[in-house]
Amino acid sequence: MRKIILLFLVIGLFLISGCTEKAENNESAGNTAGVIEEVPMIVEQEPAEPAEEEVEETEPQEAVELKENIADKKNKFAITESGFEIERKTEKTLYFGVMNQKDESSDFTVEFFCDEAFDSAAKPETDIIFIYTEKIEGLKKDQIEVFPLVVKATENAKPTDYKCKALIGPESYATKAFVIKVVNP
Repeated sequence: MRKIILLFLVIGLFLISGCTEKAENNESAGNTAGVIEEVPMIVEQEPAEPAEEEVEETEPQEAVELKENIADKKNKFAITESGFEIERKTEKTLYFGVMNQKDESSDFTVEFFCDEAFDSAAKPETDIIFIYTEKIEGLKKDQIEVFPLVVKATENAKPTDYKCKALIGPESYATKAFVIKVVNP
């Protein structure tokens, strides 16, 4: 692609220099030169591809802080917020992290769910939806990984408090209870 662009530039310069030579020989050189200046040459270029070392995924600040918090306190599992409000028909992105405190590399399963609500008309199993990584494979000893957790309150969610849990397996490796308060928009 760069060769084509270079070719167009060389041809354009050749044509422009040829036109100005003819214009100098012509009595109406001023008019012709003015016309050439008014017609800009447009050259489309593709954006330069960044070098591989420049392409890095940056973690959101929340995720970085969570990872540091897990390392400082030697937690097996943590979530950015253990209680928060969310409006019906909206979603919120949190982060959760797991630290392997076992003596060897391990795989972990992750499960988020709501099982109780203060309003008896609420249906915690379907009113709150979680989207997350369900399996963590090959986590080395003392390694910490952080993942996004999308929490959605459906349009049928009742404005009430929902009691929710996070279970990290196998064998109840870690658990965490948290509350989500759904409010009307």
